[in-house]
Amino acid sequence: MISFFQRHWFLVWLLILIPLGIVLGRHDSTFGVAALIHNLPTAVCTGAILFLMSVTLDTGKLMLSLRRPYPVITACSINMLFIPLLCLPILTLQQTPAFQVGLLIAACVPCTMAAASVWTRKAEGNDAVSLLVTLVTNGSCFLLTPAWMEVGRVMFGTADTSDTVSFGGMMVLLIFGALLPALLGQIVRTHQTVRSWVDRKKSVISSSAQAIILSLVFISSFKGGQRFDFGDGALPHQALLIVWGSCVALHLAAAAAGWFCSGLFGFAESDRRAIVLAGSQKTLPIGLLMSEATGMPFSIIPMLLFHGSQLFIDTWIAGRLKQRGGTTDSLE
Repeated sequence: MISFFQRHWFLVWLLILIPLGIVLGRHDSTFGVAALIHNLPTAVCTGAILFLMSVTLDTGKLMLSLRRPYPVITACSINMLFIPLLCLPILTLQQTPAFQVGLLIAACVPCTMAAASVWTRKAEGNDAVSLLVTLVTNGSCFLLTPAWMEVGRVMFGTADTSDTVSFGGMMVLLIFGALLPALLGQIVRTHQTVRSWVDRKKSVISSSAQAIILSLVFISSFKGGQRFDFGDGALPHQALLIVWGSCVALHLAAAAAGWFCSGLFGFAESDRRAIVLAGSQKTLPIGLLMSEATGMPFSIIPMLLFHGSQLFIDTWIAGRLKQRGGTTDSLE
């Protein structure tokens, strides 16, 4: 049992924290933890994760990925074009308007700000590619995400979020929450003493980043639990199963597309692993923002299902990819 927990501690804590957060959120009047949860600086947590991933990232690999951008372009295309396009016909299967909106939100938000780099590193992939995918997709989402939501509004009558998700607000959030922490990590890394220390402690630093991710998952689950009480009655189990299956199908389809396309283009093994993970993952904070803008409380459910499922699925995928071997630039 101890050996199992050491190998799969992240999954074990996910199984504990997601339902615990929802339960506490639904019964906050009993437990009284809302003030603590809402005072936790989630933006600071996200920035800390990206700083930890960036400070341990070989600057030479980052520059190489910039000079050879095709893996990054492939992953970004899958994340922000392929997944939303594939989602559109699946919207017709959803049994509630809120789930239609929520599934489209999950499909068109950008790559997760931190987990993609953490999981790519676990898979011994090129985390320089995953970091760049994170920055590019989040940097362009203020245009692409509202555009996809407009497509959904025209085709399926979903809610208009353009007034809430403003250009200026999105840019400020992304600059301070993603770009600056990543740049700061690389600046700090230029100091030789710091660089030597973090290179020796990569495993510890990566585990610390995963621990912070767990705290964000709990916070999001808690906030989701708070909102579940405002719906008009219980959700049908069949509708919940359909939207959950749709989330898993979209994620797996994107991962498969990344693997086969990168193989077709002849990318290096480490780049393929980064494309599989960064190309298929979606960020939760922006998804929550979009859900709140719709005015539909249950539209948050597909985003939580997508995010929770991808954490479990990608933990397994990263482990399987690592077992394959075949890379010469392992980061651990």
